[in-house]
Amino acid sequence: MKSKELTIKNIIIIILVTVFSFWVVNNFKIVSNVLKTILNVIMPFIVGGVIAFILNIPMSKIEKLLKKKIKNKNGLVRTISITLSLLALILVLSFIALLIVPLLVDNIKNLIDNVPLLVENTKVFILDLLDKYPDIQQEIANNFNEAANWENIVSNILTYLVNSAMRFISSLVSGFITFFTGVIFAIYMLSQKEYLIRISKKIVYSLLDKNKAKKVIEIGSLANRTFNRFILGQCSEAVILGIIMFLACTLCRFPYALIISVLTTITALIPIFGAFIAAGVGVVLIAMTNPLQALCFIIVFLIIQQIEGNFIYPHVVGKSVELSPMWTLFAAIIGGNLFGIIGMLLGLPIASILYAMIKSFVNNRLKEKKIIVG
Repeated sequence: MKSKELTIKNIIIIILVTVFSFWVVNNFKIVSNVLKTILNVIMPFIVGGVIAFILNIPMSKIEKLLKKKIKNKNGLVRTISITLSLLALILVLSFIALLIVPLLVDNIKNLIDNVPLLVENTKVFILDLLDKYPDIQQEIANNFNEAANWENIVSNILTYLVNSAMRFISSLVSGFITFFTGVIFAIYMLSQKEYLIRISKKIVYSLLDKNKAKKVIEIGSLANRTFNRFILGQCSEAVILGIIMFLACTLCRFPYALIISVLTTITALIPIFGAFIAAGVGVVLIAMTNPLQALCFIIVFLIIQQIEGNFIYPHVVGKSVELSPMWTLFAAIIGGNLFGIIGMLLGLPIASILYAMIKSFVNNRLKEKKIIVG
């Protein structure tokens, strides 16, 4: 009788899931808009959780040091640890902003000032190049002269730039508000870290039986350790790559060595492929000064990328998450292909967690079967 009840219950669940899935597929736009609205509402809390997770790494280390000197004052130790961690984050962001923003503004201004000259030089270059083809030279010249209404072209460009600037300012203000709210939420999370962990454990134990709850908590602890090691390894790799880039640019006397190396350090936080973003910016900046040097920079970057991809990244980041170089590259590529930049960021630690779980399962099964594999 009990078996029949379970079967009927399972059938009802399958029917409900099927009907719901069918409804979601047919109303995908509505569901997508609802999810986007929910995501926008909870985004400050997601950002706060990410900030809290990152700040927890230095905060925990600072707490250990302070507890040796300040005893029986956990509240004071936690407050000092959170404050110092926040100050470190603010100093890093301020350094990046003060270093990069003025240089970017200057370069953009120079680029805008040089646009008319670049257009004219391009026109002359093409006409000179095609001088040997008189049949089409006049036609190209006419096309250039008639291209037509420069006033309309300039007007359209200016309208586009103004609209883009307004959208950028709006998103920047919105992003700042989200970030600031996230920081406040992160402070609350860090100050009540133990309480939140205890509540989470209570919820898990209340929903699952003891053995399953214990397993879920073990996986959570494994995920926490893995992500901590991944963040430390990724930051170490980014700093190493930034230093190598600065030394290479300085030795080769490329312009904008400092800004390129700082951008490399920042974008290298995106596994494997992040440095290509900085390289693209570097090529544009150097090409504005000397196109030949830009070509040399591409060659230097490709050499550095080979060193980084084959030696630094697998051994620094891969070692931190206990994955071999082959699986490190595999996880980053698969994650990137499936979910883009977010997939690259999360692919490696998730692969490390799965690897640890599978390894534990296999070892336990072999132990149960009393099989030793050499």
